[in-house]
Amino acid sequence: MEIKKVLSLVGASVLAFSVGCGQQKALEEPMDIATLNGPTGMGMTKVIADQNKNYRITIYQSPDEITGKIISGELEIACVPSNLAAVLNAKTKQNICLLGVNTLGVLYLVEKGESLTDLSDLRGKKILASGQGSTPEYILNQLLEGVGLQVGKDVEVQYFSNHTEVVGALLADESTIALLPEPHVTIAMTKAPELKSAMDLNAAWEKQEGTKLPMGVMIARADFVKDHPKELESFLEDYSKSVVFVNTEPSEAAKMMVQAGLFEKAEIAEKAIPNAHIVWEQGQMAKNDLDPFYKILKDHNPKAIGGNLPDESFYYSK
Repeated sequence: MEIKKVLSLVGASVLAFSVGCGQQKALEEPMDIATLNGPTGMGMTKVIADQNKNYRITIYQSPDEITGKIISGELEIACVPSNLAAVLNAKTKQNICLLGVNTLGVLYLVEKGESLTDLSDLRGKKILASGQGSTPEYILNQLLEGVGLQVGKDVEVQYFSNHTEVVGALLADESTIALLPEPHVTIAMTKAPELKSAMDLNAAWEKQEGTKLPMGVMIARADFVKDHPKELESFLEDYSKSVVFVNTEPSEAAKMMVQAGLFEKAEIAEKAIPNAHIVWEQGQMAKNDLDPFYKILKDHNPKAIGGNLPDESFYYSK
């Protein structure tokens, strides 16, 4: 099956306009925009459906497919995991601009039974998970440390290569607990109604760390932001309206997600939307959540954010 779907193939020329101190730039082709299937791309739903001739949107299955295209300059805008934004900023020598946070925490602890009411209840338990060596592991470890639990000593975590394997192992073993993101939580609960979404790690993070958990962001090449502010602002306005639409019209949005190739089944998409924490946070609000998150990731593994914390120029402002 084709791993990406290119949408809005109609080209368009946009008139030149003034930038900075009289500099003229013309956007002669549609903006090349990348998004991911799943929660990180859900906010883009109505933008895709509207098929604006100025946007050429491609849906990818994996962030790895986007990385090289950002570095080479093939993409102007991309929706990516928040830590990847910082990594790309380092790799491009600060040619990445963080436009905003588009997805908060989508991780949940799922179980059969009623054993979990607090993170401290995980003592002596086994957790099935994927994402070892990446943000899910660091988020889980940070939360466990906050309640005095240590992986390998107080809690056992068994990692799998992907979320589908985690779901399969969870369904096969009634005594285990799984760390899963949406929409895999919804998929698992559809297959086994006895499963319970026991804990929202976004809420647990807010309680423990005092900030929201920013897991998905939108970035742009800094040179594109500088040269085309008018077109960028027009796109961001369309995107913010799309986020509102997805959150307020989940049934219609779910159908559009299937048509766009973001989800296979509308019923899964509709059930996942309320728990996917789709938002649009820009400016200082985004920075307030990302700065402390990046510091925590650096403490766990500096490579997770490209080595160093992004500086002030990383964050977009009009």
